[in-house]
Amino acid sequence: MLSNPSDREVIERVLEGDTEAFGLLVDRYQDSLAAYAKYMTGNLDEAEDIVQESFVRAFKALRKCKDRDRFSGWLFRIVSNQCKTHLARRKRRKEEPLASAAQQADLGRAEQQAEAEELRRKVHEALQRISADQREALVLRYVHGMSLAEMTELLATTVPALKMRLLRGRQNLRSILAEMGIHDTGT
Repeated sequence: MLSNPSDREVIERVLEGDTEAFGLLVDRYQDSLAAYAKYMTGNLDEAEDIVQESFVRAFKALRKCKDRDRFSGWLFRIVSNQCKTHLARRKRRKEEPLASAAQQADLGRAEQQAEAEELRRKVHEALQRISADQREALVLRYVHGMSLAEMTELLATTVPALKMRLLRGRQNLRSILAEMGIHDTGT
């Protein structure tokens, strides 16, 4: 048995009855998916719930993952869809996400760190005010550092459409941040 099996090998083990092996996939992808979901929802608790539900769905539908070498993309689409569903439900209920900065504030931080945190909070708040598609593109590109090619594959879209989504997302984010009194963000 390999010490670091590929996704394909892990999936085959799970489908052969070694359901405990699915934990390897959870360990492998949980942190990055939670970070993505947090940016999409603006709330760590909601993000963790979404990722947990996504892993349950992935486990139940594992046989439907046809290209097992691209499991990460298949799993990402599940998380992405769960985020969009969650955001649509929240919008229907007209709920606002909790400010995550309040949960992360540390009274002992230096003034510079506090200012950086405030800026992060405002950017995070501004991200919640743009469309989910634009937010998703910005997070994948600038937080997760994905290339356009990787993003087009994950999002099943074209490069021109993705570039437009990124452009509009940056413009909308810049505008919202300007309304909040932040003008030099580097976006």
